Amino acid sequence: FLRDKYLIYEDYLKKNSNPEAKTLSIASGRAIHELCLISKNFNIICSDVAIPSCYEDSKKIFGNFDYIKLNILKDEINDEFDQIYSIGVFYIFSNTELEIIFKKIHNILKKNGTFIVDLGGNEDNFTSFIFNKIYLLLEAYVIYFFSKIFNKKIGFKNENLGYRRTNKEFINFASKLGFHLVELSEHDYLTELERSAIIRTLIKYFPASKEFFKLLGRNSPYIRFFKFKKM
Repeated sequence: FLRDKYLIYEDYLKKNSNPEAKTLSIASGRAIHELCLISKNFNIICSDVAIPSCYEDSKKIFGNFDYIKLNILKDEINDEFDQIYSIGVFYIFSNTELEIIFKKIHNILKKNGTFIVDLGGNEDNFTSFIFNKIYLLLEAYVIYFFSKIFNKKIGFKNENLGYRRTNKEFINFASKLGFHLVELSEHDYLTELERSAIIRTLIKYFPASKEFFKLLGRNSPYIRFFKFKKM
């Protein structure tokens, strides 16, 4: 049931997790990233601010697993874990909020425990600035212009991109709060570029162009796995 970037998440977590390690997943949502591992008997406790309505159905398909209601910013956790991870959600938190979260994670992580996090978006660098602040803006104006000429209504998504951070900035931030970087692994050079309607259309009608755009997106990977160890 997994495809595209979800296969990358599942593959990385499987390779970097011990099935016997007591693991907490933060902001699990529908547990898309966790269910394949849970079906292989990985010891994962899912969590989110609300337990999803599909939880009972998921257990019937993938086997029994624990899912707890947890607001990582507000709730206290009276437990310890060998590993904690969070995928694609930390971009919504400010530095002040991240500091609260990192301190809580440090408190509930066992000695030498690992914390894996994917921020949920590309790095704040020159390439992402050109693409997001210049190219996408110009593209929007061009599409709007032609929509008026051809009298077609064009809808645009109002995306909340949250906070963009450089790799170095995030690593230094985690270091100050008691975490040592073990590995930084970057993947998926296409998802960010596919925010462009023009690029999506080119890939749709000229599939061979996908490899060119993957090469173009090397400086702007959508997935960035930071693997930390508690110091």
